[in-house]
Amino acid sequence: MNWYRDNEKGFAGMKADATLDVCDSFASEGGIDAGEAVIRGTDKAKQVKTATTSDIAKIIGIALHTHKEIPATGKYYEEGYCLPVMTFGDVYVKAGGDVTAGDKVSIAIVDEEMTYVKATSSNAIEGFTFLDSGSEGEIVRVRIRK
Repeated sequence: MNWYRDNEKGFAGMKADATLDVCDSFASEGGIDAGEAVIRGTDKAKQVKTATTSDIAKIIGIALHTHKEIPATGKYYEEGYCLPVMTFGDVYVKAGGDVTAGDKVSIAIVDEEMTYVKATSSNAIEGFTFLDSGSEGEIVRVRIRK
């Protein structure tokens, strides 16, 4: 079931539908934006931090959006903020290039903005698959099955 009409898109970090999902709570380490892929932080049981392209094998999920006051500067979830992380489910992300439903997923970071791109065999995030086709800058769904 989709919560939105066919002509409406979500935004990066927004839950995509009402399918079965798992969202775990972690404290932000160093600040995180909704929609960013995350890895476990210094305290692996309690913290997550934004992934880099060298962290592909360590990615555990995507930071979900929650409605809160937008900070004047810095990341959406400041240091120490308790945020939800989608570790199993469907989530909207921003495409960083042309993607096709069924493609494996990787991340790209340009000018400090994380986007999601079609993976090669060497940089695929385990358990992440595009559910939609789209072009650079469009909002598409990713399914996480870790």
